[in-house]
Amino acid sequence: MQHHVRPLALIAFALLLGYLLTLFTGTSLVVDVLLFACSLFALVKSADIFTRLASVLGNRLGISRLATGILIIAIGTSAPELFASIGAALQNQPEMVVGNVLGTIIANSLLGIGCGAIAASTTLTVHNNVFGTQMSLFLVAILLALGSLYDGVLIWYEGLILLLVLGFYLHHVMRYSDAPAIEHDADDLEPDDLSEPADIASPFIYLIPSLLISLSALFLSGDLVVSALIQGAETLDISSTKLAASILAVGTSIPEIATAIALVRQNNADGLFGEIIGSNIFDTLGILGLIALFTPLTLAADLLLYLGGSVFMMFIITMMIMNDREINRLEGVSLIALFSLFTLQLVSL
Repeated sequence: MQHHVRPLALIAFALLLGYLLTLFTGTSLVVDVLLFACSLFALVKSADIFTRLASVLGNRLGISRLATGILIIAIGTSAPELFASIGAALQNQPEMVVGNVLGTIIANSLLGIGCGAIAASTTLTVHNNVFGTQMSLFLVAILLALGSLYDGVLIWYEGLILLLVLGFYLHHVMRYSDAPAIEHDADDLEPDDLSEPADIASPFIYLIPSLLISLSALFLSGDLVVSALIQGAETLDISSTKLAASILAVGTSIPEIATAIALVRQNNADGLFGEIIGSNIFDTLGILGLIALFTPLTLAADLLLYLGGSVFMMFIITMMIMNDREINRLEGVSLIALFSLFTLQLVSL
């Protein structure tokens, strides 16, 4: 508990400042930007603490390090976009949910792999398990999500189907966890990410309250970040869905990008691809599926066409780059440039 007192205090300060700024939202763009920055900091930081505490709790309860690591990679790094989407749903902004998820998938892939390739000391090696099995599962997730949205709305039974497929994916990952991409993902989370001595030495009774506090911070910061985007969209006279698919998508992708860079610095390219693809699959199936159970998700036809087409183009370009089973720095720079082009086109749509 004491190991996280200072970060929790910073989160509390950011949330308090954010709520104070809501009293002045709409008065200037500077206030809207400050509100977004404070709420995004609280969102990402509380997600990091929640993830670490969950891993410690898993260790305490005797859950295998591998199982805990996979769940942390798939769900933990997706916590910011999950709770930002929950905040959008609570504020009756279903288009922001879809825009954030699709934009985050694109940001994860282009920026995550791109930054990883640039940060790597050598070219990234793509193993057959990544190029074949993992990317195939990712394609299935994309087709299911966009197929459910083809009529402009994703309703509860379609969301249930997405969640069932996600369950199958997690079962597949756990069953075949000896595959290189998954094995390295979990291994490279230890010892620092999965078993911090300071946390494990702390009394067990402090873990649950700390988890509840960080979870509450996730909900509050998710609500705040959506409020900031809505106010900013009104000030700039830009669709809030476009901001969710661009600025918010980049912000909530920070954990994936940071993890990707850390993994390649450990010479673990498999871990990078497993983390990016796993997070994308969870975003596509888990977030859209979960929120669709409680409220229909909609998206305007023009934005659906552009974002859906961009997701497909991102997938095809990524597969083309992976075709020779290597990704070099120049290709990493090209992926980042493609995301910049995507964002410019989106804003001018």
